[in-house]
Order: sequence, then structure tokens, then C-alpha cells
Amino acid sequence: MSTEDTGSLDDRLHRLGIAYDVQRIVATGIGKLPLSETTKESLTSRSATAVVVVGETGVALVKGAAEAGRGAATAAKDGAETFQRTRHAHASPSADAPAPPVEDVTTRLERLSALHRDGHLDDAEYAAAKAKVLAGS
Repeated sequence: MSTEDTGSLDDRLHRLGIAYDVQRIVATGIGKLPLSETTKESLTSRSATAVVVVGETGVALVKGAAEAGRGAATAAKDGAETFQRTRHAHASPSADAPAPPVEDVTTRLERLSALHRDGHLDDAEYAAAKAKVLAGS
């Protein structure tokens, strides 16, 4: 694991660039909710963790695609698997960390559509991946 993959949550947010801005916006919204300060602090901390995980997942996927030199779908899968193997090293020591969100079919199809639209998947790769999602794989 490289030194850029470690550090405090705040360091990791800053290193991810836009993730820091996203978290500031989320924290501002949470601050306006009619909740206790303890609940607001908890939600802000959990949202920061979620923002970092999403950002680091994106970085892992891009690195996987660049290193693999194969089709985008295969490279993205490799990057995601690499991220899953290493993400526990990044987990906060808190035992009550939120579970990762469950992706529904619509979310997966929207992601595939965006990859296809942006030229990361050709027509055949898109059709095959879409068929797998619709088949429940």
C-alpha cells in the first residue's frame, strides 16, 4: 500500500480534490437539519467516510483500467476487485461503520449507460454487460 492510500479521513478528502468540496456541501446540509448536535456530528463523519470510499473507488477503477490495458469492462472489474481487497486497510476503526449501499438494477444500468455514452464501453461490451445486469448476475 502506498503512502497516498493512507492517512486521516481529512487528509484523504483533501487528496481526492473534489471530494473535499462535496463533503463540505454535505456537511452544510446536515448542519441545517433539525437534529441534535451529536446526530449531526455522527452523520457528518459517516458522510465523510462515504465520500472518501466513493472517491477512492473511482481512483482504484481508473488505476485498474490504466494498468490492465484491456477492455474497460474487464479493467473496471479488476480495479473494483483490487479495491475490495484493500479497502479494509482504509476502514475507520469505528465498529459502527455504515454498510455499503446495495446497488439496484436501475443504478447498475445507469452506470453502464454512462460508460457506454462516454465511450468506455463499445456496443458489444455494453450489450453483454446490460444482459448480465438484467439477468441478475
